[in-house]
Amino acid sequence: MKRIFAIAFAVVLGLGLLSCNKEEFPEGADMSSVRVALTPDPGAIPAEGGSFEAAVVVNQGPSLDVPWELSIDGAPGWVTASKIRYKSHFTGTYNGDDADVEQDGVSCTVSANTTGKKRIVNLRFTVADGRSVIYTVTQSAK
Repeated sequence: MKRIFAIAFAVVLGLGLLSCNKEEFPEGADMSSVRVALTPDPGAIPAEGGSFEAAVVVNQGPSLDVPWELSIDGAPGWVTASKIRYKSHFTGTYNGDDADVEQDGVSCTVSANTTGKKRIVNLRFTVADGRSVIYTVTQSAK
């Protein structure tokens, strides 16, 4: 009897472990949409111009922090942007869990706005399958 119980237990345990390894998503789950977040959020760039650096996280469907390439829609001459390694420091909540963090990010420089009108430009983040998402940078008017 103990032997039958041990075999049944091993079978149930094995099936349980197999089911844990499957990555299942509900029918209709978003598997392809691309999302982007910049941290810290640069906010509006003043009319005098300026620059910012931020960490960038691009997610696609259920995949988090996927590789990406950067471009600027329309390539206007008043803005430059490039992909960088962004360094920051994480201050933990417990003694000893502070850490220096390095991840993909963006460096962006915007020249002075003398047009008298608000300007916008789209930074485009493109993932391996060609899908992309934009992050809009706004510059105030003088």
